Amino acid sequence: MIFGFFKKLIQYYIDKLVNWMRMQKFNLQLDNEIKKCHDSFEKKEKPKIREVGKFGEDGWSISIGDIDDEDTKN
Repeated sequence: MIFGFFKKLIQYYIDKLVNWMRMQKFNLQLDNEIKKCHDSFEKKEKPKIREVGKFGEDGWSISIGDIDDEDTKN
């Protein structure tokens, strides 16, 4: 009778431990997926810098970013 009680008690705590480990694994996987999602949104592109002519001359211009002006095209 006492042996059966201890067997059920040990079985109960083993089940609790396995369930807790599964939840920890699930939480880790979920955190990794969230991090990947956030990283994909936070990718920043460097702006394109285009300088035409020399500083101070007529027709000198600088463009930063993705700008399609007629004046900056070569």
